[in-house]
Amino acid sequence: MQALLFNGPHDVEVGELMLQKLRPDELLINVDGCGVCGTDFHIFEGKAPAKSPVVLGHEYTGTIIDLGSRFDDFSIGDKIAVNPNIHCGYCPWCRLGKINLCQNLKALGVTINGGMSQYSIVPISQAHLLPKNFPFSKAIFAEPLSCCIHGINQASIIPGEQVVIIGAGTIGLIMLQLALLRGASKVIVLDPLEVKRNMAKKLHADIILDASDVDSTEKVIDFTSGGANTVIECVGSQSAAESALRLVRKGGKIVIFGLANNTAAVSISLQSFFHKELTLISSILNPNTFQASVDLIVNNKINVELFNPYPVSLIQEKIQSLFNGLLDETVIKFMVTPNS
Repeated sequence: MQALLFNGPHDVEVGELMLQKLRPDELLINVDGCGVCGTDFHIFEGKAPAKSPVVLGHEYTGTIIDLGSRFDDFSIGDKIAVNPNIHCGYCPWCRLGKINLCQNLKALGVTINGGMSQYSIVPISQAHLLPKNFPFSKAIFAEPLSCCIHGINQASIIPGEQVVIIGAGTIGLIMLQLALLRGASKVIVLDPLEVKRNMAKKLHADIILDASDVDSTEKVIDFTSGGANTVIECVGSQSAAESALRLVRKGGKIVIFGLANNTAAVSISLQSFFHKELTLISSILNPNTFQASVDLIVNNKINVELFNPYPVSLIQEKIQSLFNGLLDETVIKFMVTPNS
């Protein structure tokens, strides 16, 4: 089969890969689509850890074409969304129920072969059933949404709160919708790109600001009468995290959600932090939130259709252009379609 192998920083290769024999607890799927995540770009740049060589892709969906054994809940021809994160179940963190902190964590597309390939072997534990004719262009958002659900849980938004979201990429636009579902009275979105601000408008953000505007901080402080109750950072950069510290009110919460590179750091005035009695929270992965994500997408409670992912064929030149940032920068979401 054809697959996208990550061989090391700045080295991705489309080539032939042999499939292993299925174990009794595994499924074989024909991959319909695989979303391209910011983490994939960090891995490519050498700024996030991954095994090499490994088939990239952790936001994917496909159709079952073989079963390692008989399973009552799955049949050949079923469509599934794949939860890539596999916890061990026995380390101290798993025993505490904090499976996203598992010290033996494995992940499809990061430490074991993932979804940027024509076929993928998926442990039965990681498969979530989809309706028969559910579009794969929507199903690829199950994984990022599942992570966002954990992030919004970390935020503990109380109905009536004012929320600021920094960054209007896929994650920020999903967070916008979740914040509204949680009862936020006002959601303000900041992003420097007009195309992303327009998306935020379509998804009913109350106020949309150009993050590159030097007066954007003052405008947020004015609109919120002193700062937001909750600020969710969805960019993964030092400047975005520093903005979050300026935009939050006394007694407020900051959720660091975006994955920054491994050299990014923020300096905090401890006295200011002390006097404002802030809560600083991070969020990683998707503990026990994947099925909720599938249910929200299938029942149209979260609009992912608007993202209209841009398909990229599994061809070396196109993949190289994708990871080198040579494709359309106005695209909200790219999707590898290995069998197109």
